Amino acid sequence: MNFFGSNIKLLRTRKIRTQSDLAAALEIKRTTVNAFENSISQPTVPQLQSFSKYFGFAIDTLINTYLNKLSES
Repeated sequence: MNFFGSNIKLLRTRKIRTQSDLAAALEIKRTTVNAFENSISQPTVPQLQSFSKYFGFAIDTLINTYLNKLSES
């Protein structure tokens, strides 16, 4: 299962960033961030690398670990 969308939404809101803020920081469109967060589309490898660097999480963690569950423990 791919948890990428929910994870980036969680991390973005924890940093108190809007989708527009995140899009600007990663040089992508806001609609692209929205599509990722809602699992409408999936990121490319270079985009995964950008998200990984921005949030400080390994790509594997972003896509394979449900971070919200970890924060509830």
